[in-house]
Amino acid sequence: MKDVIKNLEMVKNNITKSAEESGRDPRDIKLIIVTKKFTQDSIKPLLDIGHLTFGENRVKEALNKWPNLMESYKDVELHMLGNLQSNKVRDALTIFSSIHTIDRVKLIEKILKNSGENYLPNELFIQLNLAKELGKNGIYPERLPGLLKELQKDITLKIDGLMCIPPKDEEPSLYFALLRKLSEENKIRSLSMGMSRDYKKAVEFGATHIRVGEAIMGSREDVQ
Repeated sequence: MKDVIKNLEMVKNNITKSAEESGRDPRDIKLIIVTKKFTQDSIKPLLDIGHLTFGENRVKEALNKWPNLMESYKDVELHMLGNLQSNKVRDALTIFSSIHTIDRVKLIEKILKNSGENYLPNELFIQLNLAKELGKNGIYPERLPGLLKELQKDITLKIDGLMCIPPKDEEPSLYFALLRKLSEENKIRSLSMGMSRDYKKAVEFGATHIRVGEAIMGSREDVQ
């Protein structure tokens, strides 16, 4: 438990330092703690000290883990960070306040169809596959303007941000810079980028949402 709290403070301090060195306000950066595979008991110490922003990759796992926690800890924000299948949209909307992985019109249509007054996400991000990696989710950058144009036909819909995951073995700065450029060109404010290995660099390039898991929670390989 102490390690988790200590790790959180270290990450927050690093974010603050990177933001200030880049002339940014650290308060403009949202830290999402990714709790994929981690138990309720391992999450509670973070909730107890007031951290309320978390992310999960799978709808089923989130539904098994978070409803009881949300009953005990009000104002929790849960972000959907993994691939969202169309047949999981209805369930996802009951628990996630933000979705970071929009990559097709049909998914948006499904979200709108299942969004009632109580289930409309606070934030929607389009996921981009900037390196055009085979088997990886997200749209290619040249398709972004067309997708946005298609989505803008619905006046009830607002795309809040762009999201990317750089290739593991490449320098992330190139991809963070490209995502920032695309956001500026398309007048989109929020940038979901940066994970445990590269979040400090992401802050330098304008990230507004940082997704950190193992740097705070520890190795997932140790989770039984």
